[in-house]
Amino acid sequence: MFDVIRSKRYWLALLLVGAIIGIVSFALIGIRNSVKVKQIPVALVNEDKGTLSNKIESKLRKKFNGKDSKIKWVSPQKDGFNDQKYYGAFIIRSGFSKELQQQNESLKAQIISQKLTTLQKKEELPDSAKSQLLQAKFVTQKPVHPAQIKISINQGMNAQASQLLSQALPQIANALSSRISAQQQSVLSKNKINLSAKSWDLVSTPISVSTHESNKIEKNTVNGTAPMLLVALAWFSALIPSLILWREHTKRSASKFLNATTITSQLITGLVASILSATVGFLFVNVCFNLTIPNPINFIGLMSISIFVFYLIITCVLDWLGFAFYPLLLVVWFLASSVMSYAPEALAPLYRKGIYSWVPMRFSMQTLTNTLYFHNGSSTTMSSLLVLLIIGFVAAILMYSSGYLKHYLFTVSPHRKINN
Repeated sequence: MFDVIRSKRYWLALLLVGAIIGIVSFALIGIRNSVKVKQIPVALVNEDKGTLSNKIESKLRKKFNGKDSKIKWVSPQKDGFNDQKYYGAFIIRSGFSKELQQQNESLKAQIISQKLTTLQKKEELPDSAKSQLLQAKFVTQKPVHPAQIKISINQGMNAQASQLLSQALPQIANALSSRISAQQQSVLSKNKINLSAKSWDLVSTPISVSTHESNKIEKNTVNGTAPMLLVALAWFSALIPSLILWREHTKRSASKFLNATTITSQLITGLVASILSATVGFLFVNVCFNLTIPNPINFIGLMSISIFVFYLIITCVLDWLGFAFYPLLLVVWFLASSVMSYAPEALAPLYRKGIYSWVPMRFSMQTLTNTLYFHNGSSTTMSSLLVLLIIGFVAAILMYSSGYLKHYLFTVSPHRKINN
């Protein structure tokens, strides 16, 4: 009755179930429960350099200076958007201080004008004040415009982060506008001044906020999740052929240890399968499902490289460890997919440094993100591509060494020990 309970396989199965539950909990619940948006890099740009704009810039830097602040102000850089140095920009436009100063001068002039006009109607206006009245009326007739703040969102960098900043940055600018408006309204209220509808609109909104999106996420890109989904397509496009080709090459090998000729065959057949998979994948996602692909040739090339590198990694594991460790590859994908949907700044240090920083899938996602959204080019494409190629090269070297080292470890070395 208790034979099953006493067996080692039963306890091994329970141990395996516990490990699976731990991994799933770590990936599904642990990562999501620890996500906290903070220190999102945003460029703070002061194009005005006037007295008022400098004060506002200083206050903004002090307000968002804590480690737990959602925003981290960074200095603007040339091609900072295309090179993905920051997720957005808060831009105080040129003439900002001048516009606010003119608003204040116009407000003072309207107060003086209405008060002196009231005295004039009562015939109580001194002759010495008549020139002051004319000067005040002259100032009120000058056109006055809202000060300008521009919000730029680097949308293609990360859909979730861009959505957050699309709300947070305008709120910061509108809060500044509301504070200045409250000060102006307080002055008007104390002096009991009546304004025209046009003048009141300016007092209500002394700062005009405009939002601009750079590297826009196209409509037919699954709300910005297309890069991650394409990486999943590339990974599974490599996962199945690698297993099939590994089994075929293992069966056809004269020895249980793969030689250089067999490994070369694995590389060639894998490369052909990768190019074919990338081409078929393009036909499905672009032609059948209408996914927006700006540059088809570039896309097929990057997908081919990603699939081939993934193929090399998977085949390397199979060549060294065999089919028993094949499920480990699914675990790697499971962990990688759990972190790639978030901006790295939102991840806890454990997940950012322990998973996100080393999984090869995120470099593939970077190249695909760039070809989909960054049409002006990004320096991150070459760096990510170089990392992928290095990973693939190392995997290929390990594949070639697997046969020789396994032959030495399991045949030559034990034979020497017996002879000695």
